Amino acid sequence: MTNLDLKRLEHGSLSQRAAEALLNYILTNDLRPGASLPAVATLAESLGVSRPVVRESLNALRALGIIEIANGKKATIRDLDSGVLRVYFSRAMQIVDDSMRDVMDVRVGIEIRSAALAARHRSDEDIARLGDIMAQMREGHGGAAEFSLHDTALHLAISEASGNRLIFHIVESLQSALRNASYHGVLALGDRETLDGIVAEHARLVAAIVRGDEEEAAALMRDHLAAAMKRMAERMA
Repeated sequence: MTNLDLKRLEHGSLSQRAAEALLNYILTNDLRPGASLPAVATLAESLGVSRPVVRESLNALRALGIIEIANGKKATIRDLDSGVLRVYFSRAMQIVDDSMRDVMDVRVGIEIRSAALAARHRSDEDIARLGDIMAQMREGHGGAAEFSLHDTALHLAISEASGNRLIFHIVESLQSALRNASYHGVLALGDRETLDGIVAEHARLVAAIVRGDEEEAAALMRDHLAAAMKRMAERMA
């Protein structure tokens, strides 16, 4: 293992600088999920810091979801997940003004592409999952909480069918915010006919994905999100 240079990292505490050096080492050496980092003693020697500093920097990387640490074993690289993004979006919803509008703007760019890719890549398993969720949505959308669960589950299933892991993780990280928005949106509607119309929007979208019609799926997702943004604007006016 080559020495890790802390001199280029001028800001932050020693453990923060060590964590940045370790992250740079992981990226530079293209360490994949499951690969092990060198032992703490080796890292400490290469970094020129104490073992407690190395352990603190490793814990920082673990908190970011980059590595996992088991007692008595070397730290290993974790696979991608949406944990850190989920925390970010939850905080954004809490402290950023008009955050729901911002989230909806993010969704427009991501989920339109997600729908098109889902139409291209959907598997038999994806089709079955989408069909099951649609059946649940049709049969059980009498309550806001239940409907919001089906609503967000469907959008997540579409993102998974897209075959794009980054899209899936972004949509997954937004689940809490979207479920909350869907729940309050349904409560505000108070109109079964309007709710049936939203179910129909989803049904047409799923049908286009099942047919493999990329352009139609993208257009229907665009229309669906535009209608959702309009309903949200009316509710917040």
